[in-house]
This record gives sequence, C-alpha cells and structure tokens, in this order.
Amino acid sequence: MNFTLIENLGEWLKKLNELIVSKIYYVDYTSNKDDSYLPFIYFLLFEKFDYFIKIEGDFDGDHLKLNYFNLSELEEKIIKYDFKNEPDLWCVYDVNQNEKLFKFVGHKIVKVEYGIEKDVFKINGIEQKGEKELITFFRLIFENSQLTFFEGGCGIYACEEKEVKLNFEETFDIYTTK
Repeated sequence: MNFTLIENLGEWLKKLNELIVSKIYYVDYTSNKDDSYLPFIYFLLFEKFDYFIKIEGDFDGDHLKLNYFNLSELEEKIIKYDFKNEPDLWCVYDVNQNEKLFKFVGHKIVKVEYGIEKDVFKINGIEQKGEKELITFFRLIFENSQLTFFEGGCGIYACEEKEVKLNFEETFDIYTTK
C-alpha cells in the first residue's frame, strides 16, 4: 500500500500512536557507516502490531515512499534486498546495540508527524506547482526524543535532532496524528 496514493494517510499513521518500536532494519550498500551512501530503505516493526512500515527513498532524492505491509511479508522483503555475498550491492542490516538508532527500540510512539508537498508554493518569489501526494519527511515522536526520516539525495537520513532543519520547509505542509 503506497501512501503516496492514499487519501487517509493520517488515519493509517494514527495507528502507530502508543505502539512500541520493536525492531529496525535498514538496507545499505555496506555496513561501513563512514561511507558516503546512506541507507535507502528502512523497515520499522512494532510490538503487538501485525504490520511493518517500509520507508523508501523516492526517485528524485527529495521525497519518501511509505508503505504498510503485513508482518508475514517481512522475510520476503528482507530476502529481496539482501545480497551479502555480492560486492557493492544492497544488504539488509538489523540495527544493533552499537548504533544510535537502537536507542529508539523499545520506546513508545507518542505521535507521528509527516510533511506533504503543497499544491502551490513560492521559492524566491517564484510560484511553483507542487505535487500534493508526495511525502517530504516522516517523524516518530517519543516522550523524550524524536526520529525524523527524510531523503538526502544519496539515501535516507535518520536524524534524532529535535530541531532538525528540513530543506525547503515552505514547500510542504506538516500534519500530525494527535
């Protein structure tokens, strides 16, 4: 189910309120976190929830694709993207205790925020036509922290800063599930 096609995105994302993140997987070219490539796909799993979310970078380097999948499809998705025996191809990694994203595992989501591109916006005084169905960012807000996913040109940034500055903020509207 591709959220860029769903009119009731907020209702779907509202289901995440009060859920606990149980596991995070990411798809990357290497396990080397110092490389110039960022993960291109994340899989988020939640306790006592029969679905997982796939966050994927879009083709243009500025937008995200969000999809819900039944938990029974997870193994198939992992196999599809996991090429550990092939050099320079995607591999699926489970976020481990040594990685900063691990601190979000086991925490309850208070609310979700997300950005949708405006129909029309101005940049430097020039009116631009937007694409209202495109997602610019996806944020999980916990009691004392938050995790924001946004496309960064060479993959998806997963940023834990509370005041993360998103580029071209005037081009999208922010929605929340509370």
